[in-house]
Amino acid sequence: MGTRKKTERTNGPRHHIRDWRKYRGLTQEQLAGRLGVVTSSVSQLETGKQGYSQPMLEAIAEALGCEPADLLNVDPFKEGEVVDLMRLIDDRNRDQAIRVLRALTGTGS
Repeated sequence: MGTRKKTERTNGPRHHIRDWRKYRGLTQEQLAGRLGVVTSSVSQLETGKQGYSQPMLEAIAEALGCEPADLLNVDPFKEGEVVDLMRLIDDRNRDQAIRVLRALTGTGS
């Protein structure tokens, strides 16, 4: 039996599942269809009324084209495009991309 992470209702969900769904232009119904669950499950998960398991988090990430950690830590409306673009850069160009980003942000070498 897997462990479930419960979100605190008083502070809202401690994840960005709803944000990633909206960023990808999906409705709750569409995401539910991709996951093989009912729409109310997606709604309850997004609002923190239902916890999530690691396998569910992985399935949601696959359905939304991101990593499970992104669902917990990355606001796609702030960082989503950068995350998407970095995943498209091959290994030989990754160092150059990081140097450019560091130069743009003034964070050094």
